[in-house]
Amino acid sequence: MRFLLVEDDKKLSSHLTESLRDHGFLALELNSAEELKDALGAPLKVDFVILDRLLGSADSKTYLPQVRRKWPTAPILILSAISTPNERTDLLNLGADDYLGKPFSTQELIARIRALLRRSSVPTGNFLQIGNLTIDSIKRVIAVGDRAETLPTREFSLLRTLAMDPARVWSKDDLLDYVWGQSTSVETNVVESTIANVRKKLLELGASVCIRNMRNAGYWIESERDPRGSVLEE
Repeated sequence: MRFLLVEDDKKLSSHLTESLRDHGFLALELNSAEELKDALGAPLKVDFVILDRLLGSADSKTYLPQVRRKWPTAPILILSAISTPNERTDLLNLGADDYLGKPFSTQELIARIRALLRRSSVPTGNFLQIGNLTIDSIKRVIAVGDRAETLPTREFSLLRTLAMDPARVWSKDDLLDYVWGQSTSVETNVVESTIANVRKKLLELGASVCIRNMRNAGYWIESERDPRGSVLEE
């Protein structure tokens, strides 16, 4: 498994690279926004991205959508000294999968990496079918007929969670705990914004399924042949 570590503090970068190596991970070190831009344009295979929030005078937040498009299935962990609910929400909405505030312990970093890898790992041949929608858990692709799209990690995890148990109504707190773990605050609107993104993509694909919600109850997924009556959608 190959990590991309983007950190402008060379001393910290070297320390993290050694720690990753001690735990069986190989890391490619980048120390500037210029090196990150070069990597985005290169045919580089990456399985996991660790991205520092600020790279000198450059804000890596502006590169986050490009990183997500370049490596759509790679978990992205942000390192930053900025730690506010709005900051975390913005980064998660832009494609990050987790957020670790500085200063941090190496043990916590490794624990978060392993948690992200557990959430992203699925057994071979794992497909879900609901309505006319096929969910490929290996490639994180959703498809309707010949039309397909690769979803960002959080969007895919949320959709797959709903599809694996369509009879269940998931509260916002349940989804935060199950999909995001402890990486985001319950005061954020990350669930609503992620649901909105997934709904839009399902509509664009022509899926016969939709994500419903009822105020003060939660969210569920259903096909057109499985109506549950009127709902109040947020």
